[in-house]
Amino acid sequence: MKKLYFMTMLIGISCTAQKNLDSDFLSTTLKSTIKEAGTTWSKAIKQKDISLLAELYDTHAHYLPNDADALHGQEAILGYWAASFDFMNDLQLNMETLEGTEQLLYETGSGLAFVLSEDGKTVELPFKYVNVWKLQDDGSYRVVIDTFNNPAAQ
Repeated sequence: MKKLYFMTMLIGISCTAQKNLDSDFLSTTLKSTIKEAGTTWSKAIKQKDISLLAELYDTHAHYLPNDADALHGQEAILGYWAASFDFMNDLQLNMETLEGTEQLLYETGSGLAFVLSEDGKTVELPFKYVNVWKLQDDGSYRVVIDTFNNPAAQ
């Protein structure tokens, strides 16, 4: 009986989430909101402005960079980004999916990091990413989980 109840609950949750995923609100309003927020990374890196990045991350966010230790909390994450200003010129995100509910969204995509090589030339480094966005009390969205990894070598 417990198993049947649990399965019924999962199906109910799944159907509710699916209803939210198909809504016009998610596909139009939230997609444009999250895409616009994504352009903030580029703007912040180009301008070397850490305050712009502070607007993106929740106070208790987690950042899981490729081949590096996890960072917990906005302060640690901003320290990571501030250090990257020395060698990073730009960051471009290309949203591929946005799903979830109005309260919690997950975005997947690909991107390019533009970094300085040792000889001073700009190199494009491709990556894949997942951002989890949480609705804040003020109506904005902030990242609570940010992770990326390098694509498999060809």
